[in-house]
Amino acid sequence: MRFLRVRFKKCLRSKPLSIVAVVLIVCAGLFVYARTRSNKSAFSLAEDFPRGALVYAQFGDLPALIKQWDQSRLKQQYLDSTNYKQFQHRHLALKLIERWEEFNSALGFPLDTTAIRGAADTGAAIAIYDLGRLDLVFIAPMSEEKVAATKFFKSKEQFEETELPDGTAYYRHEVEADRGRQKQALVFAAVKGHFILATNEQLLLRAIANINDRSHKDRLSDDPAFKTLSAVMNPHFVTVWVDQAKLNDDYYFKHYWLMQNMDQLKVVRAGMFDLELQDGQWTERRDFLTTGKESRKSFPIAAAEIARMQAQIPNDVPFLKVESLGDDPTLTASLIHDALLDGRPSREQKQRSKSWSWESHSDNEFYSAFNEDTGEYDRYSYLSPEYDSMIDDPHDARISRNEEPGENPLRYELERQFATQLQQALGPAHPLAAVVATSPRTSAGPLFVEFRRVAILTLQAPANLNRAVLEEAISKAAQSRLTAAGPSVDLKWVGHDENDQSWRELELPMLGWHFCYALRDRELILANSPQLLNSVLGARGQKPNAQMQSGSSLDDLTILRLDQRKQAFDDVMGKLDAEAIKARQQTRNKSNDASDGSSAEFFSENLSSLLDVSSAVTKIEIKRSSSANRLHEEIDLILK
Repeated sequence: MRFLRVRFKKCLRSKPLSIVAVVLIVCAGLFVYARTRSNKSAFSLAEDFPRGALVYAQFGDLPALIKQWDQSRLKQQYLDSTNYKQFQHRHLALKLIERWEEFNSALGFPLDTTAIRGAADTGAAIAIYDLGRLDLVFIAPMSEEKVAATKFFKSKEQFEETELPDGTAYYRHEVEADRGRQKQALVFAAVKGHFILATNEQLLLRAIANINDRSHKDRLSDDPAFKTLSAVMNPHFVTVWVDQAKLNDDYYFKHYWLMQNMDQLKVVRAGMFDLELQDGQWTERRDFLTTGKESRKSFPIAAAEIARMQAQIPNDVPFLKVESLGDDPTLTASLIHDALLDGRPSREQKQRSKSWSWESHSDNEFYSAFNEDTGEYDRYSYLSPEYDSMIDDPHDARISRNEEPGENPLRYELERQFATQLQQALGPAHPLAAVVATSPRTSAGPLFVEFRRVAILTLQAPANLNRAVLEEAISKAAQSRLTAAGPSVDLKWVGHDENDQSWRELELPMLGWHFCYALRDRELILANSPQLLNSVLGARGQKPNAQMQSGSSLDDLTILRLDQRKQAFDDVMGKLDAEAIKARQQTRNKSNDASDGSSAEFFSENLSSLLDVSSAVTKIEIKRSSSANRLHEEIDLILK
């Protein structure tokens, strides 16, 4: 098993991150506030926004949300976290601060949570149209008296007033944005009981036309994708809509989206998310429109069956997933392979990772920014995310690679035989669904962590399982991981009977691996750990979750047990980062340097601090179901 250490680039300046307080309002509301709205005219604010938004978010009671955030313990927990301290020094954060300060300078007062709270009575919405320019529109219904009392209208003398032919007045101030490289306007107006703030004059004018009923099909609510998704979504605390098709082509989204799962997002056209506080849990509902290009057909699992399968996994296992197999041999082979063996990159992935070419970079990565007004280039005005990469470093250039042990030359042929024989063994038994689970355990040896995994397959015809061919297939998979393998390698299976439990085991003492399986009623149980296998066999008497039994059919269910965080995360990451933390502390002691958290380790300190902030959550359940061109997800955050 090989771990890759994640290094963050150290920025050269540090500054209070006031803009984060505004951005975190949406996230903070997950834990501090909820308000249910009537479904009548639930998305009426979307009728005022122009079409073409990348992201749209609406709030049931924005001032109350901001107040709850400012007074919450969660706010201070996050501001004290290592994650926040590191984020302050990142390239993206510094750019956001810089742009926001440009807006503050134009307004003449800080555009902070206080200013935003004063710009809304209750409900409000915001839409972003361009991520790079930060073109956005904010609209909040307000009485004329409250509009006049806002900081915006109290400072209107600093703005240029413009009157439209219908008598509507708006106020404009030009902004030198992005270090003077962009011309942008900060504009606001009050129209028919609506306060409008925008960073693009044309967007403001289009919003005014919508409110005055003088536009033709230019409302966000007219967008076919928005119309389809809003028809099935009942908004609660906060609701967000995204035009994922446009985001997939957006430069800034592709470069700054943390998940880096762009291939998975390509099949999504649009999505809508809603948050609701229920008894003892937060629920996020997600509805997506997809391209319909997914090749795999949906085979839902009944709720009672999901509950039964979930109950087969011991309660101290931190991760499990129940999923439909739909008699798909490729999916079944992949699931069993990953349960028994550590995942490794495919041949195609390795070939792609070796390739490096200047043609893979865009033009703006070779030239510094050009100022059209002065005719000069702004050389090295700030550090880019690639600041740490060295042009003469063969590893950064991907023209050489780290030393790796030699690979079994028969690996790919053995893995092909594994998949073929597995289909021969399992095909007649017709596997319908599976539950997979992972339980990390640390140890004192050089291989300081063991990821114990189990896969339980429900078979429609268990009597048709060919156990001899199954054992031969698993032996092929094991041989593919040996440095040298061939006809001379003789792997043997051994039967075990203990504590009224029986199973078969393939011992590989040279690797310290133990592949084992058991057949119980309709279940085929495969594991890479005899201890976990016996734990599963002993959990047979657990009662299914009653609430889960009464739910809807699902394609899959994922459960993360955060109450098992210590053994699943803290112990593992503490071992991984121990040497780096020790070395850093010794350096600080010698230099008497007080740390601001900017050089903390990513896993054991940065991510761990986020888990500390979310300590009120004990379990996360992710439910997914799909149909033609649609995908629904429901995420439950179970609170203590």
